[in-house]
Parts: sequence; C-alpha cells; structure tokens
Amino acid sequence: MKRIEDQADHGALIKGGHDDRARADFAFTLRNLVTSEWMPATRAVFDRRAGPAYARTNGRAPQNPRDIRAAMDADGWYRFYLSARRTSQELIWSSVIPPVEAQDPPALPERPIGSLELDPGLVPPRYATAIDIHCMPGGYAADRGEGDTAAGAVYDRGVYLYMSGLMGPLNDAVGQLGVAWLKRRHPDFAPVRILDIGCAVGHATLPWVDAYPDAEVHGIDVGAALLRYAHVRAESLGKRAQFHQRDAERTGFPDESFDLITSSIVLHETSTRALPAIIRECRRLLRPGGLMLHVDQPRFDGADAWGTFLQENEVHYNNEPFWRRYRMTDLVEIAREAGFGDADIETDILTADVVRQSQNNERLTPEQEAARKRGFGLICARKAA
Repeated sequence: MKRIEDQADHGALIKGGHDDRARADFAFTLRNLVTSEWMPATRAVFDRRAGPAYARTNGRAPQNPRDIRAAMDADGWYRFYLSARRTSQELIWSSVIPPVEAQDPPALPERPIGSLELDPGLVPPRYATAIDIHCMPGGYAADRGEGDTAAGAVYDRGVYLYMSGLMGPLNDAVGQLGVAWLKRRHPDFAPVRILDIGCAVGHATLPWVDAYPDAEVHGIDVGAALLRYAHVRAESLGKRAQFHQRDAERTGFPDESFDLITSSIVLHETSTRALPAIIRECRRLLRPGGLMLHVDQPRFDGADAWGTFLQENEVHYNNEPFWRRYRMTDLVEIAREAGFGDADIETDILTADVVRQSQNNERLTPEQEAARKRGFGLICARKAA
C-alpha cells in the first residue's frame, strides 16, 4: 500500500511539522480505507440487501443508475459509507491547509530557467469559480494577491492524499499515460511547441518536458496562485516550462502556434458550453499536421449501470457538477464540429496495463487494479496538413 511519505519532495511542497504530517497521514489512511475496502463492499451490500429490498418494494430489480441509487440510499450501511467518504474528503483539506497557511510561499531560484506570465485582468470563467471542485476550499482559482501560492500548495499535497498516492510520487501518472500512448501510437511525431491546457500546478505538464526535451512546453490555467506554485515547482525540479494565466476558450495565442495541445483530467471539469469552445480553440492553435490529445474520464456508454452509479458519487457528493453530462458527451462529434476530419480522430481507453507501464512497471495491488479497470478515456485528433 502507498504511504504518505512516498510523495516526492521538491522545493515547493509544503508538508509541515510532525503534527501536520500526522493529521495528513490520518486523512490519507482513512481515504485508503474508504476507497480500497469500503467502496468495494458496497457491491455486496447492493447484491445481498439493498437490491433485493428495492425489488420487493417496486416489483422489479433496479435497472439503471437512478434505480441503484434509490436502492442504496435506503440502506443504513451505505449512508454511513457516504458520510465516511465525504468526511475523508474534507479531512484531506483540513489537514493540508494549516501548514500551508503557517509557512511562507516557496521562493524562486535566483536564475529561473522557465517563465511565468500572469494577467491581472483575466476573469476566470464561472464554471471554475462558482463551486469548490472536490470540496477544495476556495476552489482552484482562489488567489490572495501578489506572491500567493496557497491554492497550488494545497492542491499538490491534497491530490496525493485524494488519490491515495496512485498518481505516483509526483502526481504525474496521467501525464505519463498521455506521453506513453503518444510515443507508441505516433513514434515519429516530434513536436516543437507543446501546450498543456488546464495545467494547474504542472503535474501533467512536466512529463512532456521530459518526453520532448527539445520542445518548448507551455502550460495555461486561470488560477494565478496555481501558476505561481507550478512555476516554483518546475524550477525546483529542474524542468523548463512556460506558464501563462489564460482562458482555454480564448487563449490569446496566435493561430497555428503549437504542434501538440494536450490536457489531463480537465475536460470533465468544464461546462457543456465551454467544452466545444475549448476544442475549437485547440484546432485554431494547432499547426497543420499538429495533434490534440486529451486524457480524461471514459465516456458513458450505458452498459455498466453499477459502474456509472459509483462514478456519479463524485457528482452527488464531491462537487463535480459537470461530470455526468461530460460522460454522456460525444467528444468525437464535438471534434468533428470543430473541423477535425473523421479519419484524423482517434479514441482509446488507457487501462491498468498502461498505468503500470507508465509507472516503471510497478505492480499494482488488486485494489488499484479494480480502481483502474475502467481506465481513462483518450481522444486524439490531427489537424489536416
């Protein structure tokens, strides 16, 4: 099992003192218990008790995610599980915020190798500010002014706890997935300029720096504090990247500025109105022959009612309001409408085997395998030359 101590140190990471680490360790351990033991147990509760009780009351077995939720919400153990899951989420933030508040923001080295460009006039889109995604207090776009990196520091530490360490020591497994897929599927592709949209603190940005060391790598996000932290983090890791505060719907970059545009676990946190605009912007920014590659949650095909029910707990109890609509969205059709041709669009599911490959062939536990078996969805599209 992963340990909280396994998160890789770098110059921006704030762990706090002994008591701070003890609180974080408790939150981390509780999160592991809830997700690796109690979450799988919900299926037994449904099969043995909640499902049959629903059938007795309604004269038929649960047939879709809504029926399953009605059955499970009536079960006392399941309500306890939901309470524990929400509590474990809130404990993550309450354990990582105090040490961040108590410590000065991390400082840049004297001679940075990358850059940071902030736009004080940028107004983050409402879908990024109206709700605290994942219950993170203040949300991703929170910014307290010049020099503030708190949102980034809280996010970096909090994501490691939230994912029980499954994203790797640097929280970069999803970025590594995208790199691994692209290298295998398009081995001769050699981008000169790369753009990572919704980069947050650069978890998925820096794998592209390593994968294409001769390329110029840019990351954009709407959160100034996230980007300040991303800049310090990248510098402390010796990675050259250029971070910009820009809106992915209207980036302001000139036409045909990039060879590769990518995102990791970003699209499902945008609104249904913003998503097509972002894909159109990707196409505008791509050079002829360039690629757009997005890794995110898999699309809902309606076949797995139980899996959909579990996934939608994030919608109901973890402030993920756009997830359900995203998982029913036809990304291929959106890419077509943006101007990509059918022959230039690829989709794939990145499964546990790919996760393992991206993490130095590390052997996953059965619980990790179960958590990954649905995989990540991927869409890649080439702009016609």
